[in-house]
Amino acid sequence: MTRLTLPFICECLILCIPLNIYVIGDNLAQGVQWALFRYQQSSQGNSLILIHKDVHYVIGGILRGASATSTIIWVIGAVLLVAAVLILATAAAQDNPGLVRPAGILTIACGALFFFAELVEYGPVLANSHGSSVPVGIPVIIVVGLWLACGNFTTPEENSGEPDECAGPESDGTKG
Repeated sequence: MTRLTLPFICECLILCIPLNIYVIGDNLAQGVQWALFRYQQSSQGNSLILIHKDVHYVIGGILRGASATSTIIWVIGAVLLVAAVLILATAAAQDNPGLVRPAGILTIACGALFFFAELVEYGPVLANSHGSSVPVGIPVIIVVGLWLACGNFTTPEENSGEPDECAGPESDGTKG
């Protein structure tokens, strides 16, 4: 296992954690949303809704207004997350630590987009007449993204005393 396998595994695990627990309206439906799909329970039955179905709902006009805008933002975040996973897979396969930081920046961006999608849908307190939401996994995405963007994934030989971009202006990249 190389030093770049752990970042790739962590990024893949982001696809497995629930990012959002939500209630629609006055308990008309409840659900859990992951990056690429959501599971929803309502009086009409249980549904597993993949992200491409949400795109069809927007294109078909079933979702409009804030819900359509929120869905588009979520889909953009999901595309960025998949891109970050592919970048980290490439980094691990080619043993290229230079790709980890861009993947981390993409991961932070997708976490911000997921949160912004919830703000668009439910407002600044994440609760309105449309329903409510609890962003349970979105902070995890941002923390993983910060770890990837600021972490040092090079070997000591590769790290030739260059300053760490995330350490602050007073750091020169050396200890002591």
